[in-house]
Amino acid sequence: MVEEGPKDIRGSGVDMKIGLSSYFEKRVKRLSAEEKTALDEKTEWFVVNASDPRLKVHALGGKLKGYFSFSITYKKRVKFRFTGKDEVIFVDVGPHEEVYR
Repeated sequence: MVEEGPKDIRGSGVDMKIGLSSYFEKRVKRLSAEEKTALDEKTEWFVVNASDPRLKVHALGGKLKGYFSFSITYKKRVKFRFTGKDEVIFVDVGPHEEVYR
């Protein structure tokens, strides 16, 4: 598992490949229509530049070391991990207090 931070500017010039966990797909169904639209928009930004400052990508610590997160709204986050240089898997989406547990 790759554990460097987002400041590596992964994906520069190469589109990021994204896998979705079954848990992530289940949790997406709980999002409102507005949140799903925001998720689509932020995912497009992420594919082009995973280090886009508008996403507020950051590494997680403690028991979540090796995972990263980005914001889709003020209260909602996507938790993901790198599976390769330009490959990630989205593992969870939801409110801060649920995604960071």
